[in-house]
Amino acid sequence: MVANQFLREYLDWTLLIEEVGRTDPANARSLRDVVEGILITGMGGSGIVGDVIYSLSSEKLEIPVVLVKDFRVPRWVGRGWLAVAVSYSGETIETLTCLNEVIRRGAQAAVVASGGKMIELAEERKLPYIRVPPNRTPRSSFPALLLATLKILKSLGIDLGTPLEEQVIEFLKREDVLRLGRELAEKLTGKIPVFMSSTKYYPLALRAKDEFNENAKTPAKTEVYPEGFHNDVVGWEAWFGPFSVVIFKEVGNTTLEFLKETLLGAGLEVTTYELSNAYVEEVIRWSQVVGIASVITAEKRGLDPKETKHIAKYKEFVKRINA
Repeated sequence: MVANQFLREYLDWTLLIEEVGRTDPANARSLRDVVEGILITGMGGSGIVGDVIYSLSSEKLEIPVVLVKDFRVPRWVGRGWLAVAVSYSGETIETLTCLNEVIRRGAQAAVVASGGKMIELAEERKLPYIRVPPNRTPRSSFPALLLATLKILKSLGIDLGTPLEEQVIEFLKREDVLRLGRELAEKLTGKIPVFMSSTKYYPLALRAKDEFNENAKTPAKTEVYPEGFHNDVVGWEAWFGPFSVVIFKEVGNTTLEFLKETLLGAGLEVTTYELSNAYVEEVIRWSQVVGIASVITAEKRGLDPKETKHIAKYKEFVKRINA
């Protein structure tokens, strides 16, 4: 029953996206300085937003984008930089620490959160921010966090040429995501999933791994190619264990087609999903599919997909040592 209730948080993504579309950034304004670089800081289900923006930026921007998933901000980030802190709860200690540090250094800052101390700080200091819908988990709020971050960047003059919310919704409606999720769960239940992709779609492969970690309570692996042809691929020459490979492959990517044939020749189970050039839409759609699949896998195992005991223990530990 718990799994079925949590599944709704993935099935209602079109409604979630509509709500983000109706939300405008608060305190939006022109940046006071020319932006030398962008820092995106966030952890876990919030931090994946930075990975997507980093991938987008390599083709769209002429300034560097840096990701921070830690307590520490690189020494070179300061005045002239724009920092966007993404934390669903608005209470993530690592992200809040980085936000305070970039403000101290004189960087321009913005916030994406559902509430918490980060929204309070944004209101107090008149920072640009977007408040996303509350009372969910960060991972099931991925499209809201991503689209809100893209929206706040655009309001500050950083346009990554991404689709409108209604375009994303129309794209999601093209597929029966529940059916796709069930089919993927059938293939991965009882297996160790290995998600593979090109460098461009690494954020999607990483998100898929994270979904199965958190929801299905299973180890999972992410590998990126062509880098993997210089290390990972050799590991499958004498592999052992109950692995099942999922490849996210852009149409026309002959390198990943070669990878698929190599892995099939090594006796592995391989599922391949063909992705179009609609980058943001594809990342959101397949994130929805793997989210659904991971929840169904948890249900098959008799587990609560929403509960994350070890994460809760870690957060209590971090609060104690930072008190």
